Amino acid sequence: MVLERFRRGEPDAPPARSLRSLRWGLVPSWAKDASGGPRALNARAETLLEKPSFAQAALARRCLVPADAWYEWQVSPVARDGAGGPRKQPFAVRAADGSVLSLAGVYEFWQDPAAAPGDPARWLVTFAVVTTAAEPGLDRLHERMPLLVPRDLRDAWLDPTLDDAEDVAALLAAVPRDQFATALTAHPVPRAVGDVRQDGPHLLEEVPEAELEGVVDLRTGQLTGA
Repeated sequence: MVLERFRRGEPDAPPARSLRSLRWGLVPSWAKDASGGPRALNARAETLLEKPSFAQAALARRCLVPADAWYEWQVSPVARDGAGGPRKQPFAVRAADGSVLSLAGVYEFWQDPAAAPGDPARWLVTFAVVTTAAEPGLDRLHERMPLLVPRDLRDAWLDPTLDDAEDVAALLAAVPRDQFATALTAHPVPRAVGDVRQDGPHLLEEVPEAELEGVVDLRTGQLTGA
């Protein structure tokens, strides 16, 4: 994840930007046990500044989650799978120009009270992806989608000095909600993406229309495939 923090012991230095590996599934700093209860994978933008699990992180610990794409599964209104249930087709949503997406995120530090002060595992750093209502067209995949931070707002999203609730609320409101119409594309990808044993660039390749069954075109709403 991309984040910005003040350097420890250098109060007058500007915040430093870095790339860090964080664990997905936010554990609030006040949690008694990091393994107790489900971890929050997502945080709703609409309540980000209200929920106790995310409010402090939204003010002081925002990050960007770089991604080539994200996957969603479309439930077919007509096609059935081998078990008789609705057939599901995965899609990849990407930037139309091929650039890396910046998903909004918040992160948190959790300290294990039972660990020794010098134990490297004493601190757990976790994050959640901020989501918003799906844009027209993408709502044919899912009712929610990641909040995508455009290039001109990335510095503000990462800025730890922007820590006033009203300013953060204004920043959330400034993120455009029409990016599928202007900057995103989506296409069906191999169903193998649902197999955790599979990995590789082939999982982002577009599936030909001839191989689709009962898929709804995201932009027109028309059925495609057999």
